[in-house]
Amino acid sequence: MKFFLFFLTLLFLLLSISCDSSNSDVTVQGIIPGRNVYVGGYITDASGQSMACYWLNGKRVDLGNGQIEDIFVSEGKVYAVGWTFGADASYWIDDQSFTLEGNDAEAYAIVVHDGDVYTTGRDNGACYWKNTKKNKLSGGDSSGYGIAVKDNGNVFVGGYYMNNHHYIIPAYWKNGNRTNLSKPSGGDGEVQDVKIHNGSMYYFGMSMAPNNMLGYLPKASFWKGNGNRTDLPNGGGWQKGIYGGEAYGGYIEDDLMYVAGKIDWIGEVDDNGEDIPGTGGTYAHYWVDGNKVDLPGGIFNNMWVSNAYDVAASEGFVIVAGDVATETQTQVPVIWVNEQLIKLEGDNIHGIAKAIFID
Repeated sequence: MKFFLFFLTLLFLLLSISCDSSNSDVTVQGIIPGRNVYVGGYITDASGQSMACYWLNGKRVDLGNGQIEDIFVSEGKVYAVGWTFGADASYWIDDQSFTLEGNDAEAYAIVVHDGDVYTTGRDNGACYWKNTKKNKLSGGDSSGYGIAVKDNGNVFVGGYYMNNHHYIIPAYWKNGNRTNLSKPSGGDGEVQDVKIHNGSMYYFGMSMAPNNMLGYLPKASFWKGNGNRTDLPNGGGWQKGIYGGEAYGGYIEDDLMYVAGKIDWIGEVDDNGEDIPGTGGTYAHYWVDGNKVDLPGGIFNNMWVSNAYDVAASEGFVIVAGDVATETQTQVPVIWVNEQLIKLEGDNIHGIAKAIFID
């Protein structure tokens, strides 16, 4: 059955893309029958101003100046959160904007529970907002990047803080009380996303271990419960040209764990010690139950090719949000559906797809 659905998906995508691969209205309608696919992010307009937006089944909805970091849908309403440099952090309910308390705040994640809107980020350190009211979290130099609320109302925020020894510590806050998560000895780490599955907490991010040759080697990681860490494979190691990996988003469905992120390759040098063009760089990947899946697309552009920021899965479909490099722009917003690349705005509009929600 999954093979049949996958075949139909590929057929649909090939027909859509073959009609006009640069059409900004490329549709993903019907990829998951009876479901809606929301993708949050931003584009940059002709004046260089970023526009916060989301795509509903491939059709873009503009919300105003800024950028979207996360998106959530509840009872037919679309909730998105974001911020702009030097301006207010805010969230949107459909097209209505609400400013979050704080000065120069940044907000990265959103969830809705019992009609209340919870967001997290930083405002002179880690914090979360219930509706628009700020709740300060301990940690000094710190930030919240992921948030989840259990059925009983307990609020979990994942992120990092810097301790007195200048290590970056991965951590979560439960109702404001901070708990450290494990990291490599002498290394660092941080949480980028938080999910609840079957009553258990999952935290997704990265950890860095010291290395005598390269300083630190990063790996995509996740933590379950109170801190059991699992490092995901980079696919080789620095001796084979891979510097390291990092995770930005996670999702769990039917006990399968999906993690979206990147892997960085070390650029090669010639006999004279000069960099060889087209080698090294950042590439989008996702992991399913610890197995790395390469994502196609993008060209080599100044040590960067592609990146993946979020992932969601339903009924045999895996959708990843991110960006790829093109000939005309350094970044264009994209999604991958079962590893098939779709450019949401063609090749010519700069932007990033940051978050996925399947309703």
